[in-house]
Amino acid sequence: MNVWGGMLLFISIGAANKTMPDEQTRKMWMEIDFQIINGLISAIIIGLTPWRIRDLYQLYQKKYRDELLRRHKYTKNFIWIQVIIWSSIVNSIFQVGVAICTWSTNMNNRPTRLVGILGGISLISGVFAALAQFILGRRTKKKAKMVEQSNSIV
Repeated sequence: MNVWGGMLLFISIGAANKTMPDEQTRKMWMEIDFQIINGLISAIIIGLTPWRIRDLYQLYQKKYRDELLRRHKYTKNFIWIQVIIWSSIVNSIFQVGVAICTWSTNMNNRPTRLVGILGGISLISGVFAALAQFILGRRTKKKAKMVEQSNSIV
């Protein structure tokens, strides 16, 4: 993914002008790079969708809440789990929107603003869910470490 992202960056800033002298070649390679990156990201995000839907289902079924809380060990706060699960669902929905927009139209009449907005919302919601899990997990590990240290002192 880094190779395609780097190539996209070099073409965008004009560093590849000597190897690709005409504009049409640059546009074609930008489109190829964009489609490969979009495909890789979509495969990951859309591939995680069944587990996200399972979490959403278990979120609203009382008999599965204990299992859900056990699986999301980073917090015992049910509201944070709801926010993280819904952020992940929003990430999946908007990534599907990006995939539909980019794969159903050609590069000349693609709604670029719509793709940008959908991609931005998908990115923001995914980053929010990941950061929340990371911060809450770190906080939980610190609490567990402090409890372990206090137990070893006593």
